[in-house]
Amino acid sequence: MNTTHGEERLRFHVLGPVRAERDGRPLRLGSPQQRAALALLLLRGGRSVTASELVEGLWGDDPPQGAAGTVHSYVSRLRTELEPDRPPGEPARLLVSSPSGYSAQVPAATLDATVFEQHLTAALAARDAGDVAGAYERLSAALALWEGTPLAALPGPYATRERERLTDLGALAREEFFGCALALGRDTDAVSELRSLVTEHPLRERARALLMVALHRAGRQGEALAVFDDAKRLLAAERRGAPGPELTRMHQQVLAGDPTLSAAPTAPTTGATTTTRTATGPDRLPPAVAGFTDREDLVAEVRSALITGDGRPVGVAVLTGPGGAGKSALAVHVARAVRAAYPGGRFHLDLRGTGDAPVTGDAALARLLATLGVADSDLPEGPARQAALFRSLTAERRVLLLLDDARDAAQVLPLLPAAPGSAVLVTTRSAELDVPGARHVAVEAMEEKEALAMLEAVAGATGAGAAATSARAVVTACGRLPLALRLAGARLAEASWTPADLAARLHDERHRLEQLHAADLDAECAFRVAYDALDPETARAARLLAQPDATDLDAECAAAVLDVPEPAPADAGAHAADVTARLAAAGLLEGLGEGRYRCHDLLKEFARRQSERTDSPPVRDAALLRLLDLHLATAVTALRRIRPDSPEPRHLHHDLATTGRPLADADAARAWLRDAHPDLSDAVRQALALDVPDALRPAVDLLTVWGRLTAGTPRHQDLGPLAGQALERARQHADDASAARALRLIAAPRYGTDTYERAERDLRASLRLAEAAADAYVLTTASHELGVVLLALGRPEEALPQLVRAEEGFRQEGATSYALEALAHTARAYIALRRADEAITAVNDAAVRARELGHGPTLALVLHEAGLVHLRADRSATAADRLREALGAEGVEPRLEALLWARLARCRLETRQHREAVGAADRALAMEAGLGDAYCRGLALAARGRAQLALGEPRLALGSLREAHDTLKRRGAAEAAEVERLLDEEFPHHREPAG
Repeated sequence: MNTTHGEERLRFHVLGPVRAERDGRPLRLGSPQQRAALALLLLRGGRSVTASELVEGLWGDDPPQGAAGTVHSYVSRLRTELEPDRPPGEPARLLVSSPSGYSAQVPAATLDATVFEQHLTAALAARDAGDVAGAYERLSAALALWEGTPLAALPGPYATRERERLTDLGALAREEFFGCALALGRDTDAVSELRSLVTEHPLRERARALLMVALHRAGRQGEALAVFDDAKRLLAAERRGAPGPELTRMHQQVLAGDPTLSAAPTAPTTGATTTTRTATGPDRLPPAVAGFTDREDLVAEVRSALITGDGRPVGVAVLTGPGGAGKSALAVHVARAVRAAYPGGRFHLDLRGTGDAPVTGDAALARLLATLGVADSDLPEGPARQAALFRSLTAERRVLLLLDDARDAAQVLPLLPAAPGSAVLVTTRSAELDVPGARHVAVEAMEEKEALAMLEAVAGATGAGAAATSARAVVTACGRLPLALRLAGARLAEASWTPADLAARLHDERHRLEQLHAADLDAECAFRVAYDALDPETARAARLLAQPDATDLDAECAAAVLDVPEPAPADAGAHAADVTARLAAAGLLEGLGEGRYRCHDLLKEFARRQSERTDSPPVRDAALLRLLDLHLATAVTALRRIRPDSPEPRHLHHDLATTGRPLADADAARAWLRDAHPDLSDAVRQALALDVPDALRPAVDLLTVWGRLTAGTPRHQDLGPLAGQALERARQHADDASAARALRLIAAPRYGTDTYERAERDLRASLRLAEAAADAYVLTTASHELGVVLLALGRPEEALPQLVRAEEGFRQEGATSYALEALAHTARAYIALRRADEAITAVNDAAVRARELGHGPTLALVLHEAGLVHLRADRSATAADRLREALGAEGVEPRLEALLWARLARCRLETRQHREAVGAADRALAMEAGLGDAYCRGLALAARGRAQLALGEPRLALGSLREAHDTLKRRGAAEAAEVERLLDEEFPHHREPAG
């Protein structure tokens, strides 16, 4: 650029090693940490960054002492380098200070990442419009800016996150570039470049499909088919299912010798040039809001934010305004209007920011991943891994997210997609909610013309003359708030009232409320008029259906809350559906489709106040108890479908009053559990928080059954806080039986960072209480779990009696699969105590019976234990056979599969297959990376380190073994001591600081 300002002669590069130059001469940017600070400021696009945000971005949760001062020093030194001619005392023009922090005020064109993203966005738009040549040129310019790994070697959490995001965008740009190249017949060097892309990103199916086209055109059909076969093997190994539709279609076309692959297509949607962006993804948007009309200026403003964006990779529009102003209705209207622009999927999440229990960012991520087809067993551990999976799944999609009722940015930020062209629409009452790059749209009360149009849309024509004057009075009395106007319109449509009648009623109600100093007269007047017009049965329904904290309810939940007589479930559901339909017609409920309804939070508050004046506390408590009973009964049915011999249904403390929902089979049970997970959480949390009489035991029963259903998945962690809440209530009520069960749930060994020492402490406390309460279920189940924990701690002599007790208890109970798992763990205790014959006999017996039982997950676990027993007995070949058999069991969970590969790595060490051991360990680590099992990671790293030692790679071995030791020690696993001894023997100085 030919400019005169010094800052415009600057160029900043982050698509590779971070560097800067002025007039082509490199600048001295200082240490990696200082470069990371500059990169953070540059990538925030001129937005202010607080000192605390800089500290967190550079050091995470463990900053050094005086970190804020260090950041100030970094900025000061960078200012000196970037503006060497700035006179002393003159404010900086590039790295600017403000009361809220620091910002980088540099032209967008000076940062390579910004220019790259602008080229990429323009290229995608050109391709979607059919301009393949224009897209090709834009992509060429975008890729020419890359110099290697983005933010190479920069430390800190922010650099890590941005490195992942930019790497994903770079891979997408390369795919689009080669898609355009093949569409234009420019095949030169495509094969070698696409092979490189596939090697770097083996799970990106789009890259593989393009490579198959290039190979086919080069006359190498066999190699093209091999690309598909390799993808199939890799996806199976990674537990990601079969190849997707694009890759499968390409395989079929290559097999058939489809002539359209041989020549360059003339349109971008032909053959292999079709991107996943053109596929129609799931549509989870709510139905259109009845009566929505006008608001043309707001609609246009929001549409422009979502369709055009501002050159950033994610377009975000934040709708702010008071409750009842119509933010959600506006968001739904615009989202449905632009849905065709987002073929990758349209998703809706109610974040419940104005409620007592807003949805956390990781819970919202889990719900989104479930919508995208991720099974609970495949769900990664922790929000960081879940966010990475979400970015991966949406990297090649243009998706639209509608995030309703957000409380703060912490809820929203983890949900932002990575792909250019995707968009996020947020509604919130908080004017302080700040999302980087978002366009804020204020949604206030409607103009009178718009309000009159909405009233007519709901109620029908309001007439002219005096009627029109009365309609304007109604609009004024409703404060021109859409929520109040819909209620008023529903009253006019349902009753024989005229606008004059309604205006008079609203005026009288307002005058009465003014005497009571009502906080929000506009909405309250409409609520009261609508409520007072209900018949007694419907008014009771309005009050009781507002009691649960659940976001929405269906007919079955409504029937339970309303205590509809249940001569036949269908009759009860039909009656409840009739009542909810009447409430919807009155405007007091919002229909969500598929028989589900939602109550606006302002209406819910109003209805709860009416209930406090009308219904006794036992009536309100009974409504919540009936809903809890329905959830518990359905969870019991789900557990019986998924694992029929589970003992939990036979040991409930609470006598069920209903049979719950009918669930036809295990698949229906899993689908219900996935969808109902937040509803169960709401029901338990509310019953315990309110200390509803007689709710403790059904709540603990539900947690117990729910815990079994979610065992081995990250969703199980959601039970921890609820179990803690239950434990507190149990202690208040001196209920030892409930306290024992709550403690067992809190103690249950989980993945991630939990320690075995904590689990042992809580399980022993649970067993003491169970003894006092004579709770056979907890005595058996907690004994099994304590035995497993003690084995992990390296204390088999203490584990053995616990496991024997558990195996006998499960066997007497008829819980065959659980008894076999306990028997297999008992065998591992025997072998650790050098009782080899008893160990081999027990584990072989368990394996034979598990094969006969035919329950895949149980067989896999028993065979895993058998592999460990045979390995310890110096039978490496047999151990490997058992572990490989376990890998082939039906329904083996991904976490156990990763652990099996780690164990196989150890088997291969014993047979001196060191390269094979490294391969098996790497396989385990690759799987664990997406799941988050710290124990598995430690074992795999230990095996890899041992193999690297044997292969003469001491530097690599030292790194693997050090990380293995730290990981296992944090977990509290006994194997940490073994790794420490090896480090002491092979690397006597390994405890000394590096360097």
